[in-house]
Amino acid sequence: MSFGQFVALASFVLSMGTIAVTYAVGTAQGTAELCNPFLDGCTDITHTGMKGDAGFIFRGGMITACAFFMIWWQVMSTWLAGHSHRLTLAIMQFFGVLAALGLLVGTAVLLPEKSATHWGVHVRGANLFFQGMLVALTINYVLIWRGRRRGLQVPSFWLKTVLMALLWFQFIAFAGVTIGMDMSHGKRLIEWWATLFIGVYFLSSWWDWSSLRLGVVSTPSRE
Repeated sequence: MSFGQFVALASFVLSMGTIAVTYAVGTAQGTAELCNPFLDGCTDITHTGMKGDAGFIFRGGMITACAFFMIWWQVMSTWLAGHSHRLTLAIMQFFGVLAALGLLVGTAVLLPEKSATHWGVHVRGANLFFQGMLVALTINYVLIWRGRRRGLQVPSFWLKTVLMALLWFQFIAFAGVTIGMDMSHGKRLIEWWATLFIGVYFLSSWWDWSSLRLGVVSTPSRE
């Protein structure tokens, strides 16, 4: 496994795995409602990881995942260097890291009791994650599309295409992905699906980064 593949896999496992384990623990301990949240939308992601043991798992796992998200964006910039302008790569990475920081802060302020949670910080952080990530992933997809025309090998391109189409469909059809204290049934469904699509987008780079290793020297980026 290359370093790049490790980062892609860890980003997916730590985020989606944490949510899955948190939900399983929460439903077992009675702190979260049991259903298929992707179809029933009985709860949002935040409320699966606030109380009991699930809260500790959620905060620890998601904060660690956010750190790997930031590393993922650095690896992505390295991989695209030589196929994209430096300024565009910097903008892409800025929004990606900003989105990860938003989620990190929004997760860190979650506490078992609603009254003790800084909801304003959490809501802004979660919304920054979804909106900032959409901007960063869109720039990334455009750069990858252009890079393929210059010889960049992207085995996961069609998977990324499907994921971007789904994310933008959600954004346009449902006026974006917005997080709040009390979310409607439709918003809860969108949150679950959008989170999954973003996680799979991170994972998709597993197929692209098979030879990308720590310390790799990239070709100079285009000016």
